[in-house]
Amino acid sequence: MTEATQPEKLVQSFLLGSKQSRSGQRRLTLLSKIAHLGSLNAAAKACGMSYKGAWQAVEAMNQLADTPLVHTQKGGAGGGGMVLTPAGESLLQAYRLFEQQMQAWLETLSQQPPEMLDQLDLIRRMSMKTSARNQFFGTVTHIETGAVNCDVTLQVRDGLRVVAQITPASLERLGIAVGSDAYALIKASFVILAKDDGMQTSARNRFCGKVRSLDKGAVNTDVTLDLGGQQQVSAMITNQSCESLGVAEGEPFCALVKASHVLLAVAE
Repeated sequence: MTEATQPEKLVQSFLLGSKQSRSGQRRLTLLSKIAHLGSLNAAAKACGMSYKGAWQAVEAMNQLADTPLVHTQKGGAGGGGMVLTPAGESLLQAYRLFEQQMQAWLETLSQQPPEMLDQLDLIRRMSMKTSARNQFFGTVTHIETGAVNCDVTLQVRDGLRVVAQITPASLERLGIAVGSDAYALIKASFVILAKDDGMQTSARNRFCGKVRSLDKGAVNTDVTLDLGGQQQVSAMITNQSCESLGVAEGEPFCALVKASHVLLAVAE
């Protein structure tokens, strides 16, 4: 497929998930290469993936399907390989047909006014369900790769960014790269509240705002901070901590979150 225009990207995001991450498309492209080359190693190289990443993708597809999509062949003159099962061939054929039809849809839908395309993008964002109270949607602007962990910076809006620390394997499995759309998920119990007094901490994420609401329970209090720009963050703290900190509606506070406590998700 050719490089899409901005309207086409929004339509593709709605139809096939995140255009930038393209995880579903990459997996189906991998299937196509396996069918053509008969080898997972060769297919991985053709897709620009590591062998481990390709193997994990194959395992994920087999687990999601009702019947296995690929199987390995051992021995023989070629030393064995990997081929598609009838179910895999059927899936690949359906995908190719769908891709052809999608081109026709794109030609029609991309002519819609920008405000309609914005609604499609919003629908895509709303389709994900998670138990995490705090959800931030943005674009990956920086990735610092290490031997054990990777720091991924997600720009949510001007003045608001989230840093997540994930493993290189997770980075590859999610297909995250600079420019990808992603969700940062943070459980309310992972958020530490601190007074907005300029105190320096080791937490990579610092979200400051004013207390919007408090929901006090028997043991804990659910505190929500208004960060501005329709963005908020919730923290679950003990009633004792709430009282000792003097948390009250309208008071300025900061939410502190370690990068290792941030989960990243992408649209499939």
